[in-house]
Amino acid sequence: MTLLAPEALSLLLLVGFLALALWKGPKKAPLPHPLARLLKEAAQEGKKPLRWLPQALFLLALLLLVLGAARPLLPLPGAVGDRVAILVIDVSRSMMAPDLKPNRLEAAKEAARAFLEEAPKGLRVGLVIFSGSAQTVHPPILDRKRLRASLESLEFGRSTAIGEGILEALRGIEAAGGKGVIVLLTDGRNRTGVDPLEAAGEAARMGVPIHAIGVGVPGWTPSPEDPVMGFGFFAGAFEVDEELLWAIGELTGGSHHLVTSTEALKALYRKLAAEMKLEVVRVEATGLFGLLGGFLALLSLGLRRFLFPL
Repeated sequence: MTLLAPEALSLLLLVGFLALALWKGPKKAPLPHPLARLLKEAAQEGKKPLRWLPQALFLLALLLLVLGAARPLLPLPGAVGDRVAILVIDVSRSMMAPDLKPNRLEAAKEAARAFLEEAPKGLRVGLVIFSGSAQTVHPPILDRKRLRASLESLEFGRSTAIGEGILEALRGIEAAGGKGVIVLLTDGRNRTGVDPLEAAGEAARMGVPIHAIGVGVPGWTPSPEDPVMGFGFFAGAFEVDEELLWAIGELTGGSHHLVTSTEALKALYRKLAAEMKLEVVRVEATGLFGLLGGFLALLSLGLRRFLFPL
């Protein structure tokens, strides 16, 4: 707990003096008296239970009021919605490639589901897909069930517009308050749309880190029985632009990765989700301490009247 006005703690000296005044100290030895034992028993019967409680509550109330005067700052989890995460997934036809099992897109879906399981419950998550253009499937929401259902309905498109995917995610973050992070997954090079580095520069300006992830096995090429062959052979089956992903991660303060297996991709998404803790904000609690202190002071007076009526 941080105090904005620690000098107010000097008032604790007054509380200490008051506590000493309320303490009655050791009793003097009574004078001999033939009825001393009977008088002691009568006095014990007349005592109220918890007769010390009003004084204790009053001292606690004063302590809280002093702490309130010191203007304490309490660390609290950031309000729901302070920060969002956008999963940006490449759905170009090359994502049908089976070098990641069962194929690159299904591996991406499994990784996204792992992210949703691991991410803090209060973190809103959005979903953006891109091929030749970008589309928001879901703006940042808390409903993980809807997001999982949307993952199942993804369809393939033509070409690859990485920059468009980044800009679409940034629009979602801006609409949600401007604080967020992007997890970008692609298996190819940028073919159309805005320059990815230009989009990354906009992310850097907004303070949005991008974790850029490339998927695919270096050197892999499709064989005649691969499903992707039915849609026409694509030249250069492994086309991840590692230099571009590195530049995006470095420029935005994020990270860059090349993943060659489904299990490694799931593990990476779980790690990234675990790092996305909700921000801790410090809130001044002067009013709270004052309210509690005033309530305890009134309670102590009420108990005193109840236990020791005039």
